[in-house]
Amino acid sequence: MITALVLALVDFIVELQVLPSLYRGIPLPFPETSKPIGNALFSVTSLHITLIAVNIFVLIVVLKRVGYVGSSIPSRKGDWLDLFAFLAFALSGLVMWFSPVFMLPFISAGIYLILTDMR
Repeated sequence: MITALVLALVDFIVELQVLPSLYRGIPLPFPETSKPIGNALFSVTSLHITLIAVNIFVLIVVLKRVGYVGSSIPSRKGDWLDLFAFLAFALSGLVMWFSPVFMLPFISAGIYLILTDMR
């Protein structure tokens, strides 16, 4: 319970610090146009997915350290690799907002996750 509260507090602080840098240069509220605002929402969605992925990773590590045994805890190296690929996917989606070169790890991690899901 304490871990979840600490993670929620850290997520709140990270969101307060990062969101202004993601919306810098974008007029708020959004101007009314016929164009979608998906580009502005992509980075915020990636931020939230990254926070969720980091929270899952931290909770798994804490549960494993405490000695919890369950089917939700990754046991094979492939499961851990899938988790790291999901974290790379989310993080590169966020960093792509600042540097387009991170589109390559974003696409690579996405392809890896799709291919591992097909096996």
